[in-house]
Amino acid sequence: MLQVACVAVFAVLGISFWFLQIVENARYEEMAENNHQRTLALRAPRGVLYDRNGQVLVENRHSFTISIVREHTKDLDRTIQMLSAVAGLDPGSVRAIVARHRSEPSYRPIVVVDDASLAQVAAITARRLEFELPDVVVEEVPTRRYPPDGIAAHLFGYVGEVNDVMVASDDTLKSGDLVGQSGIEKIYNALLMGQDGAKVVVVNSLGREIRTLEEVPPAEGKRLQLTIDYDLQKAVEDGFRASHDARLTGAGAAVVLDPNTGDVLAFSSEPAYDPNAFAAGIDRATWASLNNDEQRPLNDRALQGRYSPGSTFKMAVALAGLEEGVITADFKVNCSGGASFYGHYFKC
Repeated sequence: MLQVACVAVFAVLGISFWFLQIVENARYEEMAENNHQRTLALRAPRGVLYDRNGQVLVENRHSFTISIVREHTKDLDRTIQMLSAVAGLDPGSVRAIVARHRSEPSYRPIVVVDDASLAQVAAITARRLEFELPDVVVEEVPTRRYPPDGIAAHLFGYVGEVNDVMVASDDTLKSGDLVGQSGIEKIYNALLMGQDGAKVVVVNSLGREIRTLEEVPPAEGKRLQLTIDYDLQKAVEDGFRASHDARLTGAGAAVVLDPNTGDVLAFSSEPAYDPNAFAAGIDRATWASLNNDEQRPLNDRALQGRYSPGSTFKMAVALAGLEEGVITADFKVNCSGGASFYGHYFKC
């Protein structure tokens, strides 16, 4: 009876193996081929910026990116056409983005839409369920959020995707990374960037994640506390904007310092721009309008502008004279509006 039982069990196993490996071979082979491991990058949130009193100045918000994974596409041109139609994109622009990243590894997702709208995310997700866009990935990523109305725009600067020159000159950067392009974001970029994480998942032929094999969480960037006083910063900029009338253009700069410590309490350049437009990937029309604006809103007048010191320099001259004993506290001078030096007349 034991021998019969053993023979029966092994017979059933043999028949099962034969059925799975011979009869159903093609089906299971296709299923196995369509299961892949995929490494997903987990973008690290950039460090938060605070003012001198601990008030949040710059933080992060959640947004969605739409990417194409060439490793899992059978017809890239078809994917581009369908993705463009579904998400309302220009096929030529999408092809240009893909062509720019063509030399990168095929497993690395190519981001074609930054800060996608909920309508775009819903449309892409629905098409993936219908097996139309299995090679398109929607990911939730942290995106920079700056104060409204362009407050302290030139001070904070903005972030943007690295270019080829940056990647070639810095081994720690890779295509698709967001780095500081100006202001505090650029100067302290190494601290603010943090460390990206990664997640290794198994996906099926539909692009759905079956299970997670390994996950390394991202590390948030360092938090920075600035000497800026937000209330004073806002008051300075409100003053600039209140001066817009027939005489004043509202263009200029203001820097407020603590005379005891040298701390920068407010730093403003007007007119400003909205750094939030850069955080989500600025479009060509907005970029062109900023560059063509006669008032040059991208120009940091507080650092790049050159101005005559004017009457404010009288205090420096008076203090120097008093310290050197050249004049006394009751010294007076008559100013007629200018003076001649070396044959040239200079106005005050």
